[in-house]
Amino acid sequence: MPEVVDEFFTARNLLYLGAYAQSLSTLASLTRLSPDAQVERDSLHLPASTTSPVLQAVRQLAQQHANGQADHSIVLRLAEDPAVASSAVFAAVGAQVLANAGQYSEALRLLAGHPKNLECVCVMVSVYLRINRADLAQKLVERLAEAWVGVVRGGAREAGYVFEELAQAQAAANVRLLGAQAVAKLQMAEYPEARGLLEEATERDPRDAETLANRLVLETLAGGAADQRARLLGQLKAASPEHAFVKDLAAKEAEFDRLAAELGK
Repeated sequence: MPEVVDEFFTARNLLYLGAYAQSLSTLASLTRLSPDAQVERDSLHLPASTTSPVLQAVRQLAQQHANGQADHSIVLRLAEDPAVASSAVFAAVGAQVLANAGQYSEALRLLAGHPKNLECVCVMVSVYLRINRADLAQKLVERLAEAWVGVVRGGAREAGYVFEELAQAQAAANVRLLGAQAVAKLQMAEYPEARGLLEEATERDPRDAETLANRLVLETLAGGAADQRARLLGQLKAASPEHAFVKDLAAKEAEFDRLAAELGK
C-alpha cells in the first residue's frame, strides 16, 4: 500500500490482528484525508457496491474469511491487466485470496512486482511459511514476521512471547491472537494451556474455522476421544468446507483408500 500514507497505521494494525470492529471504528474517526489516503481507506473499508478491481479482490478475501466461499479466478483474471497488477493494494489482497485457494505460485508471482511494499512483503512471508519454505521467509524479513517464522522453525516459546505481547497491546485479545498463542503452546506440547486459549476463542466465535482446526489438532495430539474429534471435524467441514485442513484430510483419505484397494487385490 502507498508508503507515503501514515493515517491508517492504527487501523491497519488492528485489521491484521483480527480486531475488525476496532479497525472500522478507527477508520470512521478519520477526516480530511488526502486523495491517496482516501484510496487507502476504501481498500480497508469496503463499500456496499463497487466495481474497482482492488475492491473486488477485497470482497473475495472478505468472503473467504466469512464463509470460505470465494472465486479466486476473479483475481487471476484481474491480475492479467498490468495496470491492475501494478497496484500494491491489489497485489497484497489478491495474493491472500490466491494463497487461501492453494494457488501459491500465482500468489508469489503477483507479489513479486512489489518487493519494497511492506504489506506485500508480509503476505509473501506468510505464503512461504504455508509452503514450508521458512528459509525464504527468513531471508525476506527478520523481525517483521518473527513470531510465525519462529513457530514454523521451532522457536515456539519465543513466538508465544511475541503473541502475548501483541494481545496485551490490544484492549482485549481477539480470536486470531488467541489462536496464535494456542499454536505456540501446541508446539511446546503445553496442551492444557492451549486448550484454555482455544476455549476462550470458541466462546468469542464458535464457528471460526482456524479455531476449530486447532482444537481438532489439539484433541488428536492430546489423545482426545474419537467422538469429540469427529464432532469437531464435522463442525469444521460445515463452517469452512474449503479449509486447507479439510481438503488435505480428504486427499489423504482418498490416497489411503487407493492403496488399500491395491493391496487387497
